[in-house]
Amino acid sequence: MSYKNRITSSYGAFDAPEFNGTLPLKLLRSAVKVSELVAPSYTRRKMESLLFRPRRKKNDPKDRFLTSASVMGDFALKSGVTCKYYIWGGEQPDVLLVHGWESKASHFSTLIESLTRRGLCVAAFDAVAHGQSGGIEADMLDFMECITHMVSLHGSIDCVIGYSFGGLAAVNAIKAGLPVKRLGLISSPSSFYGVFEKVSAQLRLTKTMQAHLSSVVLDRYRLQGDDWDFYSTYLGVEAQSIPLVVLHDANDTYVNKIESEVLVEVWPNAKLIETSGLGHRGIIRSAPALDRLCDALLAN
Repeated sequence: MSYKNRITSSYGAFDAPEFNGTLPLKLLRSAVKVSELVAPSYTRRKMESLLFRPRRKKNDPKDRFLTSASVMGDFALKSGVTCKYYIWGGEQPDVLLVHGWESKASHFSTLIESLTRRGLCVAAFDAVAHGQSGGIEADMLDFMECITHMVSLHGSIDCVIGYSFGGLAAVNAIKAGLPVKRLGLISSPSSFYGVFEKVSAQLRLTKTMQAHLSSVVLDRYRLQGDDWDFYSTYLGVEAQSIPLVVLHDANDTYVNKIESEVLVEVWPNAKLIETSGLGHRGIIRSAPALDRLCDALLAN
C-alpha cells in the first residue's frame, strides 16, 4: 500500500470532532448542498475561492504578544502583497517559525518563550492572508515564498520549525533548496492530498464538487494529472542530511500521527517525539511538549 493510501485509510470515516464540526460548519454544509442544486456554476466559483481563503480572527487577545517583539518589519512578495514579520530575543534570528493554516505568528507565544529562554533569537511571520499581513487568498506556494524570503533576508537563520500546514510548506521549501541546518515539525501533514481530503470531509462535499475542486487545486499548483504526491513531504527526501525532529500527539484526530510516522520512516536522520492528550491545537500551547522538541532539536 502506498504512503498516500496508508494515510487516507487511517482516517476511516472522518468522524472525529474536527470533521463533525460546529453548528456554523453544519449550516455551511447545508447551504452549499442547496446552492449546488439551485445555482451550480455560482456555487463552484464560490467554493473555488473559499478553498484558498483563510478565515481571520479579529480582535484576537493573543495578538497582544506581538508587542513584546524586539523587531517588527515587513516584506513584499512577488505578487506585491506585503507580509509582516516579528523577531524576539535580538535582531539576528537563529530560528524561523512557520504557522499553520488560519493561524499566525502570535499563536507561537509558548514556543517563542521556550526558545528565547535558551538564548536564541526567534523570527516568525504572518503568511499571506493571515494575521496582520495583506492578501485575501493564499496557498502553500505563498507560504514557501515567505519562508524563502525570511531566510534570505536574515542570513543568520539556520533552523526552521513548522506547525501543521506550515510544516508541510517548510519541508517543501527545503526540498526546493532552502539552506538551513535543522528542521522541526509539529503536528504536520505529510500527504499533500490529505490536506484537500480533510477539507472535503469537513465540508461534506459531493463527489461532483470534490472532483471539480480537485482539478482546481491541481491547476493552481501546476500539477499534471493526479500527481498529488509531488508536494507530499515523504517524497524525495531519502537523501536529506538535515536533522529532523517531529512532535506529534497520539490523540491528534485532525492530522493523524501516522503522517509523522511515515515521514520519519523515509527521512534519514529523523526523530519522532510522541505526546498524549493534547490533540492538534493543544500541542502548540503545551510548554512541556515544546520543551521536549527544543531539547531534541538543539541537542547538537
